[in-house]
Amino acid sequence: MTTARPAGGGVEPPGSGPPDSVAFDRAAGFYDQSRGLRPDVEAQVADRVEEAVGAAGRLLEVGVGTGRIALPLRRRGREVVGVDLSLPMLERYRAKAAAAGLAPPPVVLADATRLPLRDACVDAVLVVHLLHLIPSWELALAEARRVLVPGGVLLHGGGGAYERGSGSPRDQVMGRFDELAAAGDGPPRMIGATSPRQVLDRLAAMGARVEELEPVVWVEQETYAEALRWIEGRVFSYHWRLPDEVWRAAAAQVRAELEAANADLETPRPARHTFDFTATRF
Repeated sequence: MTTARPAGGGVEPPGSGPPDSVAFDRAAGFYDQSRGLRPDVEAQVADRVEEAVGAAGRLLEVGVGTGRIALPLRRRGREVVGVDLSLPMLERYRAKAAAAGLAPPPVVLADATRLPLRDACVDAVLVVHLLHLIPSWELALAEARRVLVPGGVLLHGGGGAYERGSGSPRDQVMGRFDELAAAGDGPPRMIGATSPRQVLDRLAAMGARVEELEPVVWVEQETYAEALRWIEGRVFSYHWRLPDEVWRAAAAQVRAELEAANADLETPRPARHTFDFTATRF
């Protein structure tokens, strides 16, 4: 592997990671609308990161995307290098940084399973909503461990507005869609890690000390209509892998069932969401 560090603001050539990790090229234009966080939630997430990493100098976010997590930290003057498999997502991140009056963020176009960074070169690694998209997710964790300095911290984050089990309109619509898609011979939802517990067990087996941080909790107003639009717009990566006929049939069936039940699709309903971070120290 290369020993070069990423040039400030530059985009380096991709690594030779497995081709089956999911790139989000097609999501660059709508990712922030469908997965973005409110400014107050962004600030609380940044607080959790800073509490965990302390005065650590160089941070690396693997799967940085459009800078949803990294950009608020850069606004605070933190040094964050971003790695992502998708050039359009990185370009969107750089455009957002420019709009915020910040210098171009240092980013690297590469696969998480083959980071083109030297050993022990960062003080903290952030991995958020990523490992379920990587078939060789254990290798991605090993790479994160490799680039960490001794005593470094890996922050694993998950949850948010599309966390399952909340009972929110989004959760109900997404859950029913998944049931119908699975019955229609759709592929498994997860191609990588299947749960946060699986990831934390693996990290513990690698010798990490696991520390669960205080979650960020907030309430949003949601409608069934919005949830249906996300399904019908095919904005989630699992839906991209479905055969067209399975996706269309499942989306149509969910809408038909809600309309048959005379559900009020447009009335906002409060939904409680949780964003979780776990710090693992080596």
